[in-house]
Amino acid sequence: MAHFIFPFSIIFFSLVSGYAFNRAIEIGLVHMSVGAAEKLRRGMQKFAMLAVNPVAFCGAVWVIDLSENRYFMLPFIGLSALATGLLLGIAGKRLLVLPPARAGVYAASGSFTNIGNIGGLVVFLLLGEAAFALLPFYKLFEELWYYSVIFPMSRAYGERANPDSTRDRGRPGRLAGALRVVRDPFLLVALSAVVLGLGLNASGVVRPAFYGRLNSILVPFSSFLLLFAIGMRMKFRIPRRDRKPAIILSVGKVTVVPFVATGIALLLGLGHTAGGLGLKVVMVLAAMPVGFLSLVPPALYDLDQDFAGSIWLTSNAAVLVVTPVLAIILNSGLFS
Repeated sequence: MAHFIFPFSIIFFSLVSGYAFNRAIEIGLVHMSVGAAEKLRRGMQKFAMLAVNPVAFCGAVWVIDLSENRYFMLPFIGLSALATGLLLGIAGKRLLVLPPARAGVYAASGSFTNIGNIGGLVVFLLLGEAAFALLPFYKLFEELWYYSVIFPMSRAYGERANPDSTRDRGRPGRLAGALRVVRDPFLLVALSAVVLGLGLNASGVVRPAFYGRLNSILVPFSSFLLLFAIGMRMKFRIPRRDRKPAIILSVGKVTVVPFVATGIALLLGLGHTAGGLGLKVVMVLAAMPVGFLSLVPPALYDLDQDFAGSIWLTSNAAVLVVTPVLAIILNSGLFS
């Protein structure tokens, strides 16, 4: 029971706390300007991603079993999960006959996945530090995929939805998206932490005994900061016309995507890793909800922002059901 109550409680408490804090600002209980609140929100995100996460990643990778070559297939499996989500979104928007402004949101939301914030927390709490060390490998191509494929695609939908718009959308295409990834400080810091961890691992230097206990604090703390910041932007409203398509996509992301990704992982031999750890990590991360980044393209390219918010909220609410189901499956002995 504790296997899914703890991650559930952290996710729920963090999001609700962020939402409540923002409401307190809005009604005057907390005296803070909108600009200051946004600065605080961004500061929490940057601190978690540039300071806390790198320390946790480095420490986890430091003790990973590098003799298991199958783990180096994880970046390609992670990419296949993102691509499957995109295909799911495209199929769904065609089935529902959505107009361009909503179709672009639907297709992109199928691919955007919360691998780091919620995925990292669930993996760490359900599977442990050894599994958490595999997270950077699984999400290695994530940002490259988003900025070189999903953002340009969203821009194309925006141009179809608003052919007469003169708004500067600011994203010139796939090449610029790829260059943005190369210069992204969040990605560079995360990769540097992984490289440092791999170097320490290969050097034979023994990791200090306290590091494991430190990570048991850092990972939940980082998730709290990131989810609190997300909670500050949450709106608990889903228009009636958005409910059916949002539910369909959310169900697809927690069934179709994990099924495909887990199948690929099985074919590549991840089930033969120690305790089936590689396969378990794939199953958990592929079942994660729509990522917060899905709300950015609609704002940039004049797509349906309310629809994007509805899909994001529905998908993330599903985590409350998905997490205990994953805990039951992972503890069933099926992958042992």
